[in-house]
Amino acid sequence: MSIAADVPMTYIGVAAHRTLTIDKYGGLIVTMKRLTKNKFRMALVSIMAMSILAAGCSDAGKGQNEQEQAQNAGSNQEGAAFSYPMSGNVELTYMTEALGSVPDRFPIDDEYEKRTGIKIKHLGGTPMTDQKFSLLLASNELPDIFLNTWLQYPGGPEKAVEQGYILKLNDYIDKYAPNLKKALEENPEIDKMIKTDDGTYYAFPFIRSEAGRVYGGPIIRKDWLDELGLAVPETIDEWYTVLKAFKEKKNAAAPVTFRTMFLGERTGGFAGAFGVMGNFYVNDGKVVYGYLEPKYKEYLALMNKWYKEGLIDKDFASIDAATVDKKMSSDVSGATFGWQFYIEKYNSAAQAADPNANFVAAPYPTLVKGTKPEFGQLDNAYAGTSSAAISANTKNIEAAMRWLDYAYTEEGSMLNTFGIEGTTYELKDGKPVYTDLVVKNPDGLGSDQVMMQYAHGTNFPMIQRDNNLPAKYPQTAEALDIWKNTNHESHLLPPVTPTAEEADELASIMNDVNALVKEAELKMMIGTEPVDAYDKYVEQLKRLGIERALEIQQAAYDRYLKR
Repeated sequence: MSIAADVPMTYIGVAAHRTLTIDKYGGLIVTMKRLTKNKFRMALVSIMAMSILAAGCSDAGKGQNEQEQAQNAGSNQEGAAFSYPMSGNVELTYMTEALGSVPDRFPIDDEYEKRTGIKIKHLGGTPMTDQKFSLLLASNELPDIFLNTWLQYPGGPEKAVEQGYILKLNDYIDKYAPNLKKALEENPEIDKMIKTDDGTYYAFPFIRSEAGRVYGGPIIRKDWLDELGLAVPETIDEWYTVLKAFKEKKNAAAPVTFRTMFLGERTGGFAGAFGVMGNFYVNDGKVVYGYLEPKYKEYLALMNKWYKEGLIDKDFASIDAATVDKKMSSDVSGATFGWQFYIEKYNSAAQAADPNANFVAAPYPTLVKGTKPEFGQLDNAYAGTSSAAISANTKNIEAAMRWLDYAYTEEGSMLNTFGIEGTTYELKDGKPVYTDLVVKNPDGLGSDQVMMQYAHGTNFPMIQRDNNLPAKYPQTAEALDIWKNTNHESHLLPPVTPTAEEADELASIMNDVNALVKEAELKMMIGTEPVDAYDKYVEQLKRLGIERALEIQQAAYDRYLKR
């Protein structure tokens, strides 16, 4: 399965139920006692950009008040039953979080426009961590809808509301988003996740299905293992044996390859065997920071050993996804960490040259065979990504609300999941069945490539729903069951929201901490500094305020549990 580069996507099973409840749509477990972890990646904009941003706050706030008055005065829907499509030839601007130019327009865009009555002009993407995002805010020329990770906003989402950049949605949900409101009323645990401690709703969320929370893990060349008489590795020692064999007997220049830009592809792969992972997580109700844990030093020692022996790609610190793809499909590498659809992609590419090529998922490793991995890859049902906030300057609040709320209707959910009836699927006995356009595409496209054009399978403000998209290779479908077998759930930090003051302080601390960790970890892995330097770096982290950061995270976690 394949979607746009580096966007995780998961397909599970056809959902025959057609009621707007999260557990039936996406299989979410909403009775869990401990909610899952927000992959906390706090990013700061530059000091200069923030000063510009602050200077525009008063004007932005004024714009919000004036716009709210205009919206309330001009709505022709209020007080009357609303139905799609919306009248008025409204056009809204829309910006995503994926860096790049304006995306291609697909049939799903035309269908959304037809069904909602609302035209959407895509403005490309700007991540919140990019300086251009802060400059955009300072310009006060904002898109109507921002798709981004608002939990990462400097000062938190409440600060973005307070500064007049995005709307507080509470009252507007009551007026214009009955479908989202109904879903939240029926699923209080999800409702708890998508608001701040004071009850502020700041965005329309992307909620993963239960199965959709796991979408990545180790991938390995099974045909090489078979040829060498080796089993799929389960322990660190077995991985060492396999990587040595790949190097010495298969002449693999980079037995295992991965990138540094996505933390989970590196530390999430092997560090978990030592009972640690990067960033913040929870141990027995206490928030911890993985880089401070003594076992992390043992993980770094392992990586240093493997790197010196040529088992890890010597270019891992600088390569991109396309380079990893080439190495995996051209006998340069035999293992990596990636998303589920990578298995489909690698097999398709490699088998063009070698029909026997066979990439499969491997379990997350442990130190002791037969034990359950402590960590793997696992998202919160709501991880904060792909959350759609509405600009305080929009000229039509209702239209923005209605367009976003459509995804939470039964019809919108079917469209986002299965595409267009009669084109990508037919209903048989009340269940969607994919057409030949999807399963036997005349242009040779994979089913996922087709559905990219006709549906929103993931990373869109909606409740993700099981779609049973057919996989070309059974290895793809089997991957999730292999990767989800970990104890990660008990360690996940939910989407906490520090106060604005706490968030500012936390961001200031973590800006320096993240820079140090990135530099120090790489130096110790490749050997430009000895692994014993770890103790020195731990002291530096403490001087930078990591212990205060832990206090802030713990306080936010405690408040979250009381929501």
